[in-house]
Amino acid sequence: MKRNKILMTLTLLAMVSVAAGCGSSVSHLETGGINANDLLTNLTDKTTRILSNVYNEEAAKAALPQLEAVNDGYDRLIDEVGDLSPNAKIELSEQARRAMPGLKDNARRMNSKDGIGDIIGAEMNKMVTKLSKLL
Repeated sequence: MKRNKILMTLTLLAMVSVAAGCGSSVSHLETGGINANDLLTNLTDKTTRILSNVYNEEAAKAALPQLEAVNDGYDRLIDEVGDLSPNAKIELSEQARRAMPGLKDNARRMNSKDGIGDIIGAEMNKMVTKLSKLL
């Protein structure tokens, strides 16, 4: 009886591991311990969240270190992209292509706001440049 419980437990653990992706091969989009598509999605989402709170110069100053951190994330992604498979690079490039219009729009919007563009405009422009490296 105890043996059957152990076998049942091991079987269930194996099934859960397979369902969770444990023991499976690493995604072709993963490199350096990161999933490139997930990181790009997180970076674009984080940028949108940060900018949603930028409505004056004080908020722009508060957002600057956060935007710099996002740019650091782009640097990490750019550094890792060379290790991706050719198909993964194509997928990442497509995702970057889809994200570019929104990022450019955010950069234009922030750069056109009096005082705000002077504070975070350069970081936004860096972001657009970095995203274009993933195209």
